[in-house]
Amino acid sequence: MSKPSFFSALQPWGALVYNLLLLVVCYLVCRLVFWAENYALFPCPDTSEALSIVAGGVRFDLAAIAYANALYLLLTVLPLPFKERSGWRWAMRLLFTVVNGLCLAANLADAVYFPFIKRRTTAAVFSEFHNDDLTSIVTYELVHHWYLTLLGLLFFLLLWKAYRTPHFEPLPRRRYYANTVAALLVGAVAVFFGIRGGFDLELRPIHNGIARQLVRQPAHATLVLNTPFSILRTIGKHPYPDIHYFDEAELQRIFTPVRQMAAAEAAGQRRDNIVVLLLESFSNNYSKRMNPALQGQGYMPFLDSLMSEGLTFRTSLANGLRSIDAQASVLTSIPMLVENFMVSQAAMNEVEGLGTYMKRLGYTTAYFHGADNGSLGIDGFVRSCGFDRYYGRDEYGDDADWDHHWGIWDEPFLQFFGRTLGTFPEPFCAALFTLTSHHPYQIPPAYRDTFPEEALPIFKTIRYTDHSLRRFFDYARRQPWYAHTLFVLTGDHTNQLYPASAGNDFSRFEVPLFFFHPTDSLWRGQRDGVAQQTDILPTLLHYVGYEGPYFAFGNDLLSQQPPTPAISYINDLYQTTDGQWLMQFDGDTCTALYDLPHDPMMQANLASAPQARQQRLRMERPLKAIIQQYMTRMNANRLKSESPL
Repeated sequence: MSKPSFFSALQPWGALVYNLLLLVVCYLVCRLVFWAENYALFPCPDTSEALSIVAGGVRFDLAAIAYANALYLLLTVLPLPFKERSGWRWAMRLLFTVVNGLCLAANLADAVYFPFIKRRTTAAVFSEFHNDDLTSIVTYELVHHWYLTLLGLLFFLLLWKAYRTPHFEPLPRRRYYANTVAALLVGAVAVFFGIRGGFDLELRPIHNGIARQLVRQPAHATLVLNTPFSILRTIGKHPYPDIHYFDEAELQRIFTPVRQMAAAEAAGQRRDNIVVLLLESFSNNYSKRMNPALQGQGYMPFLDSLMSEGLTFRTSLANGLRSIDAQASVLTSIPMLVENFMVSQAAMNEVEGLGTYMKRLGYTTAYFHGADNGSLGIDGFVRSCGFDRYYGRDEYGDDADWDHHWGIWDEPFLQFFGRTLGTFPEPFCAALFTLTSHHPYQIPPAYRDTFPEEALPIFKTIRYTDHSLRRFFDYARRQPWYAHTLFVLTGDHTNQLYPASAGNDFSRFEVPLFFFHPTDSLWRGQRDGVAQQTDILPTLLHYVGYEGPYFAFGNDLLSQQPPTPAISYINDLYQTTDGQWLMQFDGDTCTALYDLPHDPMMQANLASAPQARQQRLRMERPLKAIIQQYMTRMNANRLKSESPL
């Protein structure tokens, strides 16, 4: 046996370093693809900021590579002679290719998913969708974004072909074990520091929040992150931290979600029917009334005409960026902070919802959603909110109107909704969630010439659903229950904004939210101030004369009490606004403050401006109280009116 050369003895290290550097390059390509696919959603960085994004991204990429390849590295350097056999080496090559290929594919997939949720995907995605929903979405996107599918396949091929097999040259037993043990120790240290995100021993394992520290503009933090890291870091993690800004007495003075309707406010109110229409992807950006800059009539002319007859607000906001966020916000007055509790460990928490309170007043309760029963877990959730009857695709019973993606087309399902309402004992409280204006933005063949393709694919589906709402109200006006019914209409979340440059951390939450009553003049005009989705439940309870305690993070829009600010969560930041000022808060400090009327595109961050100090303090105190109440109650399962802290 010839004596191995110095360089051949270094072969396993060279092969391992080569393989890991190959991954770093692939992750960088994914970041550039993600950036290019969503270019219009990020502020254009200067050269210095771009270099910061790339440098910070490498730190997170190394951490993701360390997490994903810990098993591969361990098995590669284990001091076991049989691992030098060809079968073992082939298995290691396969493990390396599959694990890292899936990680790269996740990065590419998130380039498509990001415009809908405005953040990197977390582990919650696996519980957010019904299996059939996820299969349908993935199948469609693989074809629609064929260039990303092709790139993903090329990544798998590249990893397999370019892989270099680490192996130790034949050595005497003692030297072999000495070399492999040394490799094991070095590998363990490399993984340790990779996961920590650097060589600073005082550094906690790198986490999503650090991304904001590496860039000047908060929106660029998403570019620093990568999807495998975001998913791996949230698997099995409880999203709700223990927060203690205030002692209990002070916390209750500042804010509590356990409310009491004043007897004078509740007395003598009308027990009218309640109909809540939650509209998939309807944004203020599409409304001529809410966005006068639009050409022509906008994309929802009927809804705009109905708004002119109802009660609107100067600012109307969603409390989240996903459909499941809207379900909780509208039906339980619980916003989305950090993670939607419907798909977190808090999913089994007991809640009181709109249906719960309405049933106490003798209302018939029902929820309608034309998707496959079980889709997004909505049917189970709305039952926990007190809705006794659920009508989905199964109850509709005619797949001739099925869109072959999400469920029953909006027009026939809204007609079914109207007919079914007429069978309910009054008063009734019913909610419906539309679906046709969801990606992949298809409409019935009969309307393809009526609603042609426009600048964005979603526009034709918004027009179709708007038409479907017109036909529903045409039907409803002829029914005996119509004259004494209060309608609440709101978008569940925003979608693609047009032009894309119109998007910022405020406009991405602007959705239609208004009340319409055919005969009650209370619901007329436009009011100053902010209305958010969590305000719907307490406002309806006031109107129908509910007496007693109730649970809500939102405001009663009919009350004369000072409102709490609107809240949301984006890019790992808490966000609050009173319509004039918008503040972003990372849990410790105010990171951004904007004067919206004078800076609608949020370009001038006043967080460190001395003249804005009082404004920061004024907004920070109630926001901290809301956060503490939210986290404490999520962790303690106290989301009901009889559960004071």
